Amino acid sequence: MAGIQVFKTLADALRAGYSVYDRTEDGYLVRTRTASGWAMAIVTCR
Repeated sequence: MAGIQVFKTLADALRAGYSVYDRTEDGYLVRTRTASGWAMAIVTCR
């Protein structure tokens, strides 16, 4: 099982092909569609 990706900026996540899924206390939850389903990642803005 793969680990979860953590981005330091939202711009980095968007450049990597992710889109915003939800807002968190410290940033965003982002996701992208892969061949095997959704890949989730975290953006920490603080």
